[in-house]
Amino acid sequence: MALSLTTQWTLVASGLVAHADRVLSGEECERLMMLVDEEVDGDSYAEWMGIVSDRERLDAMLTGLTLPPSESHRQILEDAWLMAVVDGERAQEELDVLRRIATRLRVDGKQLESWREAWSTAQHAHAETAMAALGHVLADEPPEARGDAIEHFVHALPTTHEHRAKLVAGGLSNPPRDDVKRRLSTSSRSQRRDLVRRLASAATAATRADAAVERWRALARDLGLSDEELARFADA
Repeated sequence: MALSLTTQWTLVASGLVAHADRVLSGEECERLMMLVDEEVDGDSYAEWMGIVSDRERLDAMLTGLTLPPSESHRQILEDAWLMAVVDGERAQEELDVLRRIATRLRVDGKQLESWREAWSTAQHAHAETAMAALGHVLADEPPEARGDAIEHFVHALPTTHEHRAKLVAGGLSNPPRDDVKRRLSTSSRSQRRDLVRRLASAATAATRADAAVERWRALARDLGLSDEELARFADA
């Protein structure tokens, strides 16, 4: 099945932001691969992996793609903005590319800045919710085993370095599953799916992995993920 125009724009915009500083970090590569994995299947998969790996091809597509529906513009730009913060930094080159994409979409500069402020606030809140979810999954872990798990998990969250340091210093709470589910109810499916994928690694690496994996599976099902998705994340 051919990709929708909105999906093509999402992949192109996110890829361009990832390539903005001419260096693809590990976190950026991981997010690009996740986006392609989420959106593309079959014969198109290898083709799109090649496209997002090639800055010149992405530039050409940005120029040539038909404009997507106006109601999709904010989400396309938000996905691209998330690529700009996935490594904990917001490089000027990435913001410049984001503005260029917005201009191509005919989104006003002031509107983009207003959206960016809202996204920053929401992303901080999502990172804190992610920590609550980690605390729930690792509820049975002994205190001495939690430190490394927190460091590894927080380092990969798409938020600023300063916020990561605060999250590490704050440690883990142990909220009930219903509370975590409620806090994640306003997140997008993409955010929930990304969080469940990240939690899979923490659960399988836990000292008491059986209990952690069981909590992870229950939470993931609460959030609407399929058994097929869970199997893929668990095997990654």
